[in-house]
Amino acid sequence: MKLNRHQTKYMVLYLVSVSLISIMIHEASHALAALLLGVPFAELGLGYYGINPSVTIPDWFTGAPRLVVYYAGGLVSGLIMLFTYFFYWMRRYNRQASVLRWSLGLFTIEVAVIQLAISYFEGGYHTAYIVDSGSIFSPTHILICGFMIAAFFLHRVLSPSSKIRETTTNKKVLSN
Repeated sequence: MKLNRHQTKYMVLYLVSVSLISIMIHEASHALAALLLGVPFAELGLGYYGINPSVTIPDWFTGAPRLVVYYAGGLVSGLIMLFTYFFYWMRRYNRQASVLRWSLGLFTIEVAVIQLAISYFEGGYHTAYIVDSGSIFSPTHILICGFMIAAFFLHRVLSPSSKIRETTTNKKVLSN
């Protein structure tokens, strides 16, 4: 069960698109939360922290509203990806199982888990998260990898790959 050339192109396009869209939603959610909580647009800093896109808020903006802004990015993006997984990819996979649908569902739930984990670390441990963002072997990145492994096993339970074999077997029986 391999992907053909067209499916491979579709998968690469999906991976790149979902990655970029989730990042844009993440950063836009930070900015929108700050704007809704009273930070003037002119005082928002839009740019990069190292290679990571970022929205910085002014120092005078403190307390619980600041935490809402920290949590908003990953939470909104992660929930959108989670809904996409449950209400789009799982339904499509359950209707007609295929390697492509299984793979795209896996990628979608992985992005959802990454975004939700980032939300947790950005909100709960903001300073440590920012300091660690420059290192791939930081404690936060290692924990995010742990969440990704858990998401993989959850996906295996929710979308068993045995359905692909059943579908393939049923097609062979019907064609004979």
